Amino acid sequence: MKKVIIFFALLVAGFSLVAQEEFKLTKSSVKMSGTSTLHDWTADVSKVSGSGQLTFANNALNGIKSLNITMTTNSIKSSKGSTMDNNMYKELKAKAHPTMTYSLTKVTSISQKAGVYNLETEGKLTIAGTTKTISLSVTGKQSGSEITFKGSKKLKMTDFKVEPPVMFLGTLKTADDVTITFETTFSNASFK
Repeated sequence: MKKVIIFFALLVAGFSLVAQEEFKLTKSSVKMSGTSTLHDWTADVSKVSGSGQLTFANNALNGIKSLNITMTTNSIKSSKGSTMDNNMYKELKAKAHPTMTYSLTKVTSISQKAGVYNLETEGKLTIAGTTKTISLSVTGKQSGSEITFKGSKKLKMTDFKVEPPVMFLGTLKTADDVTITFETTFSNASFK
């Protein structure tokens, strides 16, 4: 009987040390940047939503069960104005695919040093109806009931069957390479 009581006490203690919690995206900065034959360009994605299930042990992140982000395609605004924006929407097939999504599939490692988490992850990124598995190196920082993830990824538009925009009768050609830079803050949904 004593062994059973000890087993249950350890089980309860284990549950109190490890907790899976629901998080919602509360703040984001998602930027795209690239080059063209005339100039460099940047664009911001202004409508971003997301949620995740994160696991903590002793108040430290030790796993991510799920994490999903949705970006509204026609909320992309470039530094070069509406002509470029409209060309981007056309090439991104915004009418047929009004959102771009990222869904985490695997965390291969999490380490923590000086209050900063370093994560190696894989996930599925869908742009213009084409889905690719990408790897991401991400940093994370915890502050109270929030955790902020930062990272960047170089992509080729043609990998997602997106033709780099061409404007002004071909005098401006956008390069295939694009860098996505993000900073996303998730807040504990149950924290009041």
